[in-house]
Amino acid sequence: MAIRVANRSLQVGGSLIELLVSSLIGVMAIGLVGTIYLTGQKLAVERTKVLLLTQNISSVVQQIKEDVQRAGFDGVDSSSLLLSGALSSIHLYPSSDLLGYTYRVASSGSHAFRSVVYKREAALTSTQGDMLKVCEKHSPLPLTVSAASLSGSGGYCFNLFDPKQISISRFEVESKPVSGNSASSQWVSLFVAGHLVLDPSVEYQTRIELLQRNWQ
Repeated sequence: MAIRVANRSLQVGGSLIELLVSSLIGVMAIGLVGTIYLTGQKLAVERTKVLLLTQNISSVVQQIKEDVQRAGFDGVDSSSLLLSGALSSIHLYPSSDLLGYTYRVASSGSHAFRSVVYKREAALTSTQGDMLKVCEKHSPLPLTVSAASLSGSGGYCFNLFDPKQISISRFEVESKPVSGNSASSQWVSLFVAGHLVLDPSVEYQTRIELLQRNWQ
């Protein structure tokens, strides 16, 4: 009788140990699955951040590239148009973080010319990122660089990015002259770098190069 009780005790004890081991394995498996899930979620969030920044900067740079190709276009006169006071169709002064140009959009009238200036400006508050602004104005004659780069009559300047999301840390433009037999042009290099305002570790930078289409 005592032997049977002892055997039953051993069986119960063995079953209890097996249950504890099974429970431990189950808890470890659940923990592993949870860790994998959380890691996957974190990677997905990071990818989303990178895509947000990359797509925004890439699309704006492409937009700039396409519009800069119009710099100097006249369509009425054979000469290339310049902002008043500028030395070339693609104007990069007074600093390398300002890009300006003009081109004709109508043969005549109060909106015959479109002047465009891209410029980087520091953030207005500590909760916002540095801005890349575009100033667009239409006028009967090409504007001066100063008039084209300020908000006011005929047009306004606005940020190309949401300042609560994206900060533009660098906007640099370089230009090299290209000369032909009877005309000259410019080889333009544009560099843009930025990061997320709420997560500065997420960064992106890109560079494009282009040859001015409308030779002077």
